[in-house]
This record gives sequence, structure tokens and C-alpha cells, in this order.
Amino acid sequence: MIIVSAAFVVCWCPTYIYVNAVDASTPTTSLYVGYHVTVFLSYLYICMNPFIYALKHEAVKEILTRLMVCCKRVGVTSVASAT
Repeated sequence: MIIVSAAFVVCWCPTYIYVNAVDASTPTTSLYVGYHVTVFLSYLYICMNPFIYALKHEAVKEILTRLMVCCKRVGVTSVASAT
């Protein structure tokens, strides 16, 4: 949980600081850049979260291993050669 919490703080704190500290009454290029950086960090956290859980929790690793074994049994090449 520490890794998930740290990733949350690193990715979302700039957004909160940006929203509360920026005066958007005079739009400038740096405001647009700052906005896009904070949005990128927010999306980065959303994308990283499943990978963090997958790498750190044994239950998730076990389930993913079982899913990968099932996918290998079905086989992608057998589906492709049937068409």
C-alpha cells in the first residue's frame, strides 16, 4: 500500500497544487503546459495502478499466472490457423 500511496501523492499532488495556485484569468503558454503535465501525471497514475498491484500482491500474481496458463492452452496460433 505504501507504493500505491506514494504513486498517488506523486501523480496527484501537482494537480491539486496547480488547480489551487494558478490564476487562470490570463491564459499563457506556461498555463497550458502545466495543465497538460498535470493531466498526464493523473492518467499515468491510473495506468500504473494495476501494474503496481500485479507486481506486489501474491494473490494477483497467482490469478494472472493462472490466466496466462489458460491463454497458452487456447493458443493464439491455433485460432489464427483456423481462419
